[in-house]
Amino acid sequence: MNKLSKYLEQIDDKLIALKPCKVSVDMSNYKLNDNMEIKDDIVWVKNLLSQIEFDDLIFSMILDYSIELQKSKSIINNQTIILEYNKGDTILTVPLATDNIKEQVNYVQRLVGGRELYKNPEHLLLKVFKVYSDLSDMDMVNYEILISQSLRDRTTPEIAARLGKKWDPIMVNLKNNVFASGFIQGLAFENINKAIETGLVSEHDLEPSILERLVTGELN
Repeated sequence: MNKLSKYLEQIDDKLIALKPCKVSVDMSNYKLNDNMEIKDDIVWVKNLLSQIEFDDLIFSMILDYSIELQKSKSIINNQTIILEYNKGDTILTVPLATDNIKEQVNYVQRLVGGRELYKNPEHLLLKVFKVYSDLSDMDMVNYEILISQSLRDRTTPEIAARLGKKWDPIMVNLKNNVFASGFIQGLAFENINKAIETGLVSEHDLEPSILERLVTGELN
């Protein structure tokens, strides 16, 4: 399999061509001045459906957020936009400020790392919904599951707070907590030593998680 790192490089919010290539965009997927704008130096699209072609590699490039394609050498007609790039050219830029992608990434990093400030669980749920609702069609139950994984029982952080003997939630670092949630589940992650340590000293006998059942083949 060809490694894309030989063809493309991401630097901050830019995608750089490491070899000459061309990007083709089918105009039938777009409506001008709605989900596509053609300007002097860029082509803006709300979502990218395209094909990128190198001398020895062709594949689809699909991005579910707004991007700006750089108009280096271009052929534009009613059916197709074809943009050609040389080695070292910027193919596209992601306008982070426009789509609040940077805010989303930073927020989920704080949440997963157990560093997000909140007044109570209801407030935390509303904050998560506010950050993601404009750009996601997830049901409210998906937000609730995310929150329930972040908030663990204070006395038994191996379980979600809603399963504790009393309602006493505390936010945890999910990347660390996964090792406290089960020996086999911990083995599925990168820190094998930590998983083994958990299996040897854990005082709690928890029901296997869905991930553990999947790893052991119990989930069909």
